Amino acid sequence: MRPANLTASDDRPILSLLHIRSPLTRVAYRVPADSACLVLLFAGKLTVSEPGAATGTVREFEAPRLIWIPAGKARDLGAPGGTRGMVMLAPRQTLVRSLPASLLADQIGVLLREGISQPLGQNDAIVRLLVGVAAEKQANLPGSSQALEHLLGLILLHLWRMLGTDIISRQRSPRGLAERFVMLTGQHRHQHWTVERYAEALEVKRDRLNVSVRRATGLSPQAYLHREIMRDACELLASTGLPVSQIAFRLGFADPAYFNRFFTRQSGQTPGKYRHVLRSRKEQGDLTYAAWP
Repeated sequence: MRPANLTASDDRPILSLLHIRSPLTRVAYRVPADSACLVLLFAGKLTVSEPGAATGTVREFEAPRLIWIPAGKARDLGAPGGTRGMVMLAPRQTLVRSLPASLLADQIGVLLREGISQPLGQNDAIVRLLVGVAAEKQANLPGSSQALEHLLGLILLHLWRMLGTDIISRQRSPRGLAERFVMLTGQHRHQHWTVERYAEALEVKRDRLNVSVRRATGLSPQAYLHREIMRDACELLASTGLPVSQIAFRLGFADPAYFNRFFTRQSGQTPGKYRHVLRSRKEQGDLTYAAWP
């Protein structure tokens, strides 16, 4: 059977969505190389292979399953009779637009270059989000493209959390201890975990964590955490009009005064002064200061 191409139906592709509704015979679909693919498999089976690949390279998944196929290579999907599921296709340019406009985008982008295969629960957040994508495409209201990109951004965030937690908890990542620490800080730094708690979560001694992180980043774990919190703080001060007190709470500081002392100790100036100087430099066309720290 020749696979049908999965492509967007309009001139500006955002997301394509396919419902597999218990076909009587086997169906097949082609996923283009420049698109990532998310499959929610509710019943039956799904095969995933590269076009023209040997039989032994075919992977088979059984429901209930969530499958994420990163962009990069074309894939053939095959579903026998009785299969039920949803398939979302996201072109690479849509993925880029949907990533958050923050430092988190780099972490999400790196992790989502990996495949995911996880058990699927009917109440999973991603199921609800994909149902939202289907409803938005069906309604086709003004602003639909922007709404779809926001929904995709939430889906990518949930996939990032899922993959990052799986790598950390199973310690199956080839990246090593330092990169698992970095991924864990992305989830918990605003909860202000101690270095001891990170070491405990990673099941290593603090000394070993310290050596690994210093070797990889040139910083101690505590210094790395402070740097990342400062980057988040500077980003919020530069890109939002939130009061300093709200920024403090968003970053996990229960006391805005403590946030002020922390920021001043790290940067040599108060958050208010940083924002004032930054705005002055922007007005003068000098944006280099925004890159601090």
